[in-house]
Amino acid sequence: MPLKNLGAKFQPQLPDPLPPIRRFRAHEIAEWAGDARHIVLDFGKVLIDIEPRLSAEAFTSLGARPSFTVGELGYQKHNAYQAIETGAITSSEFRNAFRQHLRYAAADSSIDGAWNALLMDLQPWLIGQLHTLGQQYELHVLSNTNRIHIDEVKRRMGIRGYAEFTRCFKNVFYSYDLGLRKPDPSIYQTVDRLIGVQDPAQVFFLDDNAANVEAALQHGWKAQQFI
Repeated sequence: MPLKNLGAKFQPQLPDPLPPIRRFRAHEIAEWAGDARHIVLDFGKVLIDIEPRLSAEAFTSLGARPSFTVGELGYQKHNAYQAIETGAITSSEFRNAFRQHLRYAAADSSIDGAWNALLMDLQPWLIGQLHTLGQQYELHVLSNTNRIHIDEVKRRMGIRGYAEFTRCFKNVFYSYDLGLRKPDPSIYQTVDRLIGVQDPAQVFFLDDNAANVEAALQHGWKAQQFI
């Protein structure tokens, strides 16, 4: 089931077109993975496209300054963006951090809608490509993400659609469940332990973020930046 743009009502009129989506191709990824036994895939910009500009525009429409980024948000002693991705703060606390920035009581639905605006389509060819790749490798997801985004993905995909997607993977690891986020070296060690890997070279990792890829390589995984 295609995952429609999750923040459509918040989309701005952008002066430039959105960049083309990088297509996920099983044969290409298999060439990179080689003789690895496990493939660990990032979620955003690998399995689902994201466009942060849309959330930036949506937050501006709620009253944030044009240069605002979510990484600026603080909550008590936390960086709110990193904290929600490691489960250190709740979704409610994250919303409150944004309300403190706005200095007014924006509704939960307005904050969530703006935050979810960056989520784009799950491409219709993806499930088939994952099935093909899964015939040769054990597949896993490792994503820096937060419960607000994943709850919205589940809602839009529906119970059956999300179940069909997750059945493609042996494990789905979200940072807020692990209490760790990439590129912390501990997260790669944790994934090794959870999937039962003795030799890190058995793992191939695909991520759009260069720092995450470099940390994986330092850990001993094979890795490729998906750009």
